[in-house]
Amino acid sequence: MELINEKLILAYGLNKKEVEKLNSLLLKQNILPCKVIQKNMGNITIKEILCNVDDKKSDMELPNEKFLLFNNYKDKELYDLIDSIRGIKSSETILAAVTPTSINWTVNYLLEHLMEEREAYRKSE
Repeated sequence: MELINEKLILAYGLNKKEVEKLNSLLLKQNILPCKVIQKNMGNITIKEILCNVDDKKSDMELPNEKFLLFNNYKDKELYDLIDSIRGIKSSETILAAVTPTSINWTVNYLLEHLMEEREAYRKSE
């Protein structure tokens, strides 16, 4: 499955002030504002969100976590972008990139997977 070509950041769990800070920083770098994933979008796939299928909702609520999901950034761009947002995100915010596999996952499934990876990493330290 091919990735959506648009460079975009999907954000979940950020409060209004955090979203404003992130979008302000992105604007300074000529990057599109982030697309906010709502708490009731758990059963929607990443691809549907990237393709602006906003009218689809679910009754599955997502957990209280924060994550940023980066779409279509090359490695160097991604590392530079992460460095620039480091000061405005919390240390608990999960960062990930959309992959050819994860693009077809629901937000809930992806978030569960990312939380498991984070816990496994913490245990290995």
